Amino acid sequence: MRRQNNKWYACFSCEIDVEPAPSTGEEIGIDLGILNLATASNGDLYDNHRFLKQSEKKIRYWNKILSRRKKGSRRWHKAKQQLTKAYEQLANRRRDRAHKVSRQVVDQYDLIAFEDLNIQDMVKHKTLSKWILDASWRSLVVYTTYKAEEAGKCVIQVNPQNTSQECSNCRQMVRKTLDERTHCCPNCGYTVDRDVNAAGNILNRAKEQLETAS
Repeated sequence: MRRQNNKWYACFSCEIDVEPAPSTGEEIGIDLGILNLATASNGDLYDNHRFLKQSEKKIRYWNKILSRRKKGSRRWHKAKQQLTKAYEQLANRRRDRAHKVSRQVVDQYDLIAFEDLNIQDMVKHKTLSKWILDASWRSLVVYTTYKAEEAGKCVIQVNPQNTSQECSNCRQMVRKTLDERTHCCPNCGYTVDRDVNAAGNILNRAKEQLETAS
């Protein structure tokens, strides 16, 4: 049992028999991002709702009010409660989005591939850190993984090196800057959004890992 923002929460665990979900025969690679939360190898996009941007005004307001009130006073506690509530709503919206996307992905695909990202190091980036955290990549991967295990599906995380640079069609290296949003391979002519190409490489690597393991 725990209490948070004048609400009580109870956590419990139980064992249940889980029936594997029907096989779809479909496979997907997923490239996590900030512009879009996730881009799939088949071209599907999962929007990044940028919940922090929607909540920042309220959070800044209550932070300002809190700083002006005498610490420990009744009005200070009231402002602190409102600030905690704003952060709680933000966290709930992030979790809800991650749960919905992970459920959709697990229902549709038997093999789901992600990059094995070092998110802890990535959030040290001065400009992108808060947007990486806001996208809740880790939650999406964790939720997808446990839902897939329950459904008898497979989640694989692969080496992220050069997934944006390598051509997913012919494996030729095609160097591009972050500003270049289209992958155009001079070797085979394959042209596609760079994130879709990256997702294709992620799926290719996951399938190779499965073949090696078998």
